[in-house]
Amino acid sequence: MRILLSFLFFFQTLSIFAQDSIQEKKTDLEIIQNFIQDLSNDKIRTDVILSKYIIVENPNDELYDYLEVSLDEIRINLMSKKIEEIQYIPYMQMPRKDVRDIDLEELNSDRVFFLHYKNRQVAALYLEQDKIASFTLVSKGNNKAHFVLY
Repeated sequence: MRILLSFLFFFQTLSIFAQDSIQEKKTDLEIIQNFIQDLSNDKIRTDVILSKYIIVENPNDELYDYLEVSLDEIRINLMSKKIEEIQYIPYMQMPRKDVRDIDLEELNSDRVFFLHYKNRQVAALYLEQDKIASFTLVSKGNNKAHFVLY
């Protein structure tokens, strides 16, 4: 009887861990979708979106100004798009030819997403701690790009 109970407890534990893993992916997607929904709403100020969704490790006025302008650029880009038609594609589902020039360095590829609208990239996002750690890809040299963490 003890063996049977141990066996059942073991499989229940595995089931809970599997659900947590699936839930994490869903949570990342929900965070990104909510971010895009709020960013496309011009009634929500950019600084509110910044504080709600973006991780800023070393805050200063210059960085906040840069991030607000960058978010405004994405907002302007979203104005001409139907938000419900944006595709949210995890890094691992992207064609290799589209990501071969991105150096993830030590970043978790499971938390990298590319937003596409009608087969064109709108943004690339990296999440940490249930917030967006980066929405900026920059050239690293040698035809490679990397995410900038704020």
